[in-house]
Amino acid sequence: MNDNPTSGQLIKQLNDAIERQANNSLRQNDLTMVQVWVLLSLNEKDEKTCSFKELERVLGVAQSTCAGIVNRLALKKMVDCFTDPNDKRMKLVRITPAGGKCCQDATENIGKLEQTMFHGLSEEEQTMFHSLLQRIYENMK
Repeated sequence: MNDNPTSGQLIKQLNDAIERQANNSLRQNDLTMVQVWVLLSLNEKDEKTCSFKELERVLGVAQSTCAGIVNRLALKKMVDCFTDPNDKRMKLVRITPAGGKCCQDATENIGKLEQTMFHGLSEEEQTMFHSLLQRIYENMK
């Protein structure tokens, strides 16, 4: 193993560590990170509802992938799916109270994870880190 990992390797290792910790905390609710991402996205929307098309765009996934994620959440009673009363072609998804509770838990867990991640870093360093990650991500689009 290389004693001096590249930036890409460090980013991958960080992502793996974050994903491992997140999945460990989500396992108790039988959820995945992408499912929680959907719930958090819905929870921020007006009326806690959005279209499948908008979710596909937010997640950056194909229609079939989005439908699979939403269907699994519906089976867990975390979301309700229905058609728009004004346009029967449009499928909508709304978070349920159970999904809202998961959002509260997830927000707490995200806060704890970020505390762990940023332990020993000043607010300025945290802000700079976030800014640099955002810029690097924009470069890679």
